[in-house]
Amino acid sequence: MDFGDILDEWDKIKTEGEKSRSAGKAERRSALEAWLDAKGIEDKDEGLDEAEDRSREARRLSALKPQAVLDLHGMSAEAAESAIADFIASSSRSGLEKVLVIHGKGLHSEGGKPVLKKAARKVLEAHPLAGRIGEASRAEGGSGALWVIVKKRRY
Repeated sequence: MDFGDILDEWDKIKTEGEKSRSAGKAERRSALEAWLDAKGIEDKDEGLDEAEDRSREARRLSALKPQAVLDLHGMSAEAAESAIADFIASSSRSGLEKVLVIHGKGLHSEGGKPVLKKAARKVLEAHPLAGRIGEASRAEGGSGALWVIVKKRRY
């Protein structure tokens, strides 16, 4: 089958779809899907709406300003883990949607290794009320802070 044959079949399906306008867009889409299935052609746009929705949600979340901030500077890893757990639980009870955890970049840590960054991520990834997590914008601390989407507590 060459490209001309494909276009002819497409025109035929399109004409049939136009004849039955009252059938609506869903039926025309259904005819296209049937043709694609019959020819063994994958729809490259399938799932595009879901991807656009995820992208739109990601933009919304990054534009949302943190409603509370926890600064871990000067804390030990153990104290920071406890503080984060309490902070996330309290934020959820208060109905907050996005919070910021400042762990610092570890520039002044003993041995030069950032201790709090690793501890903060570990606690947040395991916490049942912590949803999506991401590195803060440059204005909010960049690689020295994490934003967290707080899940609603289910009673």
